[in-house]
Amino acid sequence: LVLGRQNAIERVAAFLVDMAERQGGLRQGDLPMSRADIGDYLGLTIETVSRVFTRLQDKGVIRLLNLRSIEIVKQDALQYMSE
Repeated sequence: LVLGRQNAIERVAAFLVDMAERQGGLRQGDLPMSRADIGDYLGLTIETVSRVFTRLQDKGVIRLLNLRSIEIVKQDALQYMSE
C-alpha cells in the first residue's frame, strides 16, 4: 500500500482494495480495524475517514452495513479511485 501523494479518497480506496484482496477478493466483510485505527494507518483523522466512507457510499461504490462491516458494490470504481 503506497500512500505517497494520494488524497484522502485515494488512500481509503486503496486501503479497501487491499483489504478485499487480503480477504480473498471478498466484496463484503468486516474491517480489520476501527475507523480511528484506519485513520492512523493512512495518516488521516477519524473524521476524514468517516467522511470518505460516507462519500463512497453516496456514490454507490460501497455500502456501510455497520461500523465495522462494508460491502464493496462497485469494485472497478473503487480500484480506479485507488490509483
